[in-house]
Amino acid sequence: MKIHEYQAKEILRGYGVAVPRGKLVQSAEESVAAARELMAGGKGVAVVKAQIHAGGRGKGGGVKLARSPEEAGEIFKRIMGVQLVTHQTGPQGQKVRKVYLEEGCDIARELYLGVTLDRAIGRNVMMASSEGGVEIEEVAAKHPEKILRAVIDPVVGLAGYQARDLAFGLGLSGNAVNSFVKFALGTYKAYEATDASIVEINPLVVTKQGEVIALDA
Repeated sequence: MKIHEYQAKEILRGYGVAVPRGKLVQSAEESVAAARELMAGGKGVAVVKAQIHAGGRGKGGGVKLARSPEEAGEIFKRIMGVQLVTHQTGPQGQKVRKVYLEEGCDIARELYLGVTLDRAIGRNVMMASSEGGVEIEEVAAKHPEKILRAVIDPVVGLAGYQARDLAFGLGLSGNAVNSFVKFALGTYKAYEATDASIVEINPLVVTKQGEVIALDA
C-alpha cells in the first residue's frame, strides 16, 4: 500500500524523526489560513504540495513556493483537481485530490536516505547519498560510488555507529552528525514498526542551523 507524503511524515514524526510543520488543506480559504499560521514563525514562505502517489512532483509543477498567504490560496486553485504528469505517472498523470501546505526551511544541503530489504543478501540495508533531490535509481546508474550502504543486523537493528559512519561519509560535522544519527535511528524504527517494504526520504535536508529534516517522504 502506498501512502501520501503527509501521511508518511505523520508516521515518521511519531518515531522522533524531524519533519517541517504542515497542514492538509481542502480549499483556497484553508490554504490562506494555513499559510498565515505557518509563516508566523518568520520563515517568509510556505510550500504548497500536490499529494499523489508518484515522485517528480516538483518537476511536474506540483510543488510551489508561496510568499504570501494569498499566493498560497491562488496556487491551491491551480493545483487541486489537475491531472499531474510526472516521469512516474505515465502520460495519463494522476488527479490531485489532496494538497498539503508546509513551512519553508533554511536549506544548506539536500541528501537522500532510504531503507529497504536487499533480497540478494536477505538483510535490511540503509542507504544514504549526497545526491539528494535526485532519483536514487539515476544516482545508482551514473554515480554508484555516491551511495553509502549500511547492512543491518536483524537482531541488533541499526546501530548507532552505523548511523555515525553514514553521517561522516556524507561529510556532516558538528551538530549535524548527532541530528543525523537521531534521524536515521528514528527512520529505521518507523520502517520496522510499520512493516514497510521501503522508506525513502528524498530530499533529507540539513538546515543552516545543522538540523536534519525530512523535506519529502
